[in-house]
Amino acid sequence: MFYAGNNYQCNLCSFKLSKFVTANSNSLLCPKCGSISRSRQLWNLLENKIENKTILHFSPSLSFQKKCMQSNAKTYISTDYMGEFEAMKRLDIEAIDEPDNHFDIVICYHVLEHIKADKKAMSELFRILKPNGACYIQTPFKEGDIYEDDSITTEEERFMYFGQKDHLRIYSVQGLVNRLERVGFITEVLNLKNHKDNVDGFIENETVIIAKKA
Repeated sequence: MFYAGNNYQCNLCSFKLSKFVTANSNSLLCPKCGSISRSRQLWNLLENKIENKTILHFSPSLSFQKKCMQSNAKTYISTDYMGEFEAMKRLDIEAIDEPDNHFDIVICYHVLEHIKADKKAMSELFRILKPNGACYIQTPFKEGDIYEDDSITTEEERFMYFGQKDHLRIYSVQGLVNRLERVGFITEVLNLKNHKDNVDGFIENETVIIAKKA
């Protein structure tokens, strides 16, 4: 109740609050459901697009998963291969045990930078999407080209070069777009701009790639 108020609101749990909690990553946490800024922004993008849709979500947060399960989506399936997130299935993104042309929407947020065979994973995402389906993708981004080096293998080196001990590369926006388009996707890059003190606690500048299957 310390955070209760009317200055801000969480669009995942509907809690009205006086302020968000600032995390080490500068993301703003909801003190009630624990949602982070990018999850709330993602819900803002998807809220009016999921009615009667079949959705697959890789490595979801609990707050986002709960919101989707209570939504008007036709089917919502969550998956986490490493067992780090609470999820309904354990699917390997490099060999997804789901039928071709099955999902209307796939959510792949902060996953591909952890995957060794990322191009294979992208091909799998393309395969399981229905025609006219869309995959919402986000990773950390840098300027210039994708930076990856298979000789960097220790947790200490990965933290130093990629920013996190279990990351295998850092994508650039254009580099990731190029890889997605090579496996057949049509891409749209959303550069989202929000007021610094916006009521939902969204990040000021955020990039999301929507990869579509024609």
